[in-house]
Amino acid sequence: MASKTQAQPNAQQGKERAQLEKERVQRKGHEVKSSLTPVKIYLLGYNALSALLWGHLLYITVLFVLTPRSTPEAIHHAPTSFLARIFPSTSSTPSPINRLTEHLSGSYDFKGLGWKTKYVQSLAVLEIVHTALGWVRSPLGTVASQVFSRVWTVWGVVEAVPEVTHSHPLFTTMLFAWSLTEVIRYTFYFLSLLNIQSPIINYLRYTTFIPLYPLGASSEAFLAFSTLPPILPFIGNVISNLPVKVREVLLKTNLGRELLWNLAKSNAKGVVNTRTWGLLEVFRLVMFFVWWPSLYVLYTYMFKQRRKVLGGKGKGKVVGGANKAR
Repeated sequence: MASKTQAQPNAQQGKERAQLEKERVQRKGHEVKSSLTPVKIYLLGYNALSALLWGHLLYITVLFVLTPRSTPEAIHHAPTSFLARIFPSTSSTPSPINRLTEHLSGSYDFKGLGWKTKYVQSLAVLEIVHTALGWVRSPLGTVASQVFSRVWTVWGVVEAVPEVTHSHPLFTTMLFAWSLTEVIRYTFYFLSLLNIQSPIINYLRYTTFIPLYPLGASSEAFLAFSTLPPILPFIGNVISNLPVKVREVLLKTNLGRELLWNLAKSNAKGVVNTRTWGLLEVFRLVMFFVWWPSLYVLYTYMFKQRRKVLGGKGKGKVVGGANKAR
């Protein structure tokens, strides 16, 4: 009889707790629904669309990598890459570097990957507009510079020198790093706008950048560098435009004599080069050197953010949906 009497209050308390939890869930849903302003609805749509588009590009990139297509003979007689020249094969079989570079080459034309990439990446220009209008609380200069570097890579490098970039293996590694990063980033933003915390997405957002940022940035930089014409003719033009006295001083130095000797040898070979130096080529060279300090700044900033979000005893902190780092 006593146990039955004690069971009744316990059952009543269980019902009360269930009712309170139900009310809390309903209240939370009402708060989310009531906070869905037109701007937030638009941002939700933008982030969802961007995540889906980059997910599609990631699927094509991974499918390309997993698709067998090369034969040892084709790899052995293929033009050697920069890495293959550093690690040459000493046997009759292709070196692992040759195999890898050949396997990663040609993704631009695979299922329209390159064509789709340039327009999906160009869509990110809207993020500058979002920040300028105050819809997203992020530093305008930071967002603008990051979007510009990507758009410049697509239009000022990949599309500007297609005979080099469209078949380059670094295009594949760049796309893999970009697409995986963006799928995670836009999913993180989408959930943040709904005030939904996902420990898995939080962890991926602040962990996958560790290998992906260096992979993506170095692929961008060296892909741009691969499009540059031979450097010696450019140096020759610079030297020829120097004042006479400066050239005389240069000739008296070992470095100056070495440069002139190499220029003479280069001219003696009579190699016809269709690519020449212009303003765009000089800008690509400058951007190549700018890439590395920019990567360092962004990389260290993301590590600071990682400590804030995933620091302590491994418990993630809630990150607001509006104030977010790229």
